[in-house]
Amino acid sequence: MIDTLRQITTTKSQAHASENGSEETIESIALAGAAAIHQLIAERDNFKACASAQQQDLVSLSAANEELRARLRLIRQQYLELGSRILTQLEQFDRITREALQDSHAPVSAPQDEANLIALAHRLKPNNVTMKPAS
Repeated sequence: MIDTLRQITTTKSQAHASENGSEETIESIALAGAAAIHQLIAERDNFKACASAQQQDLVSLSAANEELRARLRLIRQQYLELGSRILTQLEQFDRITREALQDSHAPVSAPQDEANLIALAHRLKPNNVTMKPAS
């Protein structure tokens, strides 16, 4: 496009120098201008196509993002429900255990039971979790 403009200015300078080629100069300037306009239109259309493709990508990515957010909310809700059920079961286990101990009416040696429970807890704990001793 810059080369076309240089040709136009060069041709324009030459047009002033010679009167015979004035019609040819005007024609070449008009042709160069038309070519420049066509090139600008082609570039504009190319940019419009790129912008349209990017807009479609944005819409697609936004939809995928919203779907992932919905899935994460569902997973979070399921984990909360699972934790709630586990807590309820642990509370029931604790209540039943306490009732069973109260129903037995047998004298219980507390230090031995505590030692047994601690030993059981050590056997059942995961390898990466350290238990702190009760104070």
